[in-house]
Amino acid sequence: MATAASTAVLVYLVLSGRLCGDGADGAVGGRGVMEDEMISSAVSAAAAARYRKKEDARSRRRARRGRRWPERAPQRWGEAVVEAARTVRFAYGETLGKWSLGELAFGINYYMRQQGNLQHEYTGSDSVPLGGPGAREDLVSLLRYMKLCMYFSKKPYKVFLEFGGCDQSDVLIKKSKARFLKPAFTVVRDRSSKCFLLFIRGAISVKERLTAATGADIPFHHVVAKGGHVSNLVLGYAHCGMATSARWIADQATPCLSKAAAQFPDYGIMIIGHSMGASIAALLTCILRENDRLSSSTCIAFGPVLLLSCLHDMGLG
Repeated sequence: MATAASTAVLVYLVLSGRLCGDGADGAVGGRGVMEDEMISSAVSAAAAARYRKKEDARSRRRARRGRRWPERAPQRWGEAVVEAARTVRFAYGETLGKWSLGELAFGINYYMRQQGNLQHEYTGSDSVPLGGPGAREDLVSLLRYMKLCMYFSKKPYKVFLEFGGCDQSDVLIKKSKARFLKPAFTVVRDRSSKCFLLFIRGAISVKERLTAATGADIPFHHVVAKGGHVSNLVLGYAHCGMATSARWIADQATPCLSKAAAQFPDYGIMIIGHSMGASIAALLTCILRENDRLSSSTCIAFGPVLLLSCLHDMGLG
């Protein structure tokens, strides 16, 4: 508004000067001083308005950068739209906002060649090699769970149940429609292994890919309980989209799993996922183990990503 008013004053002065001509000398002197003052004030107002506009833009950018990323899934569609738009800006800023498309392709190709043999990524001094008579049974069981993950992700739910040897009476929770920061998951009772299986789908839809792209880090602190007592406290940061998804699934599934564990005390609880679902499953297992009834939960993660950084491991036990 101030800029428009200043521009109008300048236009008026210029036009009035051209239309009035030179005039009398005495009148010109007094009018010239007044016009100079008006021009000076108009220019100053315009400069101040431009400065305020730039400062407002800078403050809005600082506020967007300083705003904390969500630690809980959005409750309303408006919140989901705002966070999804923020995710798109973040993903662009971390990729094409920093490098050109050619530079990104070159970097990806370079690091893929640098990795070479990936065996060292999956083995270490603390790894336990499969051996003995039970190794084959373990591999067969893992292959079955991997196929169940694939069936849950890409096949109709009825086919998934038939392959797993389950029926509708074994379904505890079914969330087949994914939303932003709310991935698809299901909980079924597996009578053959005496386990409650919680499957988390990977990034299949656009909303799930947006969840995976929400790669900012947020605090993720959890406790390790043994024998009903807190034995360790781990402080760190985790992938925003996956940690938020894990907390949302925990809120949805904990009451049901606690009731099922009390009803079937001889049944175990296993969290299974692939790709993005595997990463969420790993974080979800940490959350569920903080519950006394669910402290024996185990996890099978097929192809998870690196998503947790441990800042401090406080040995309390």
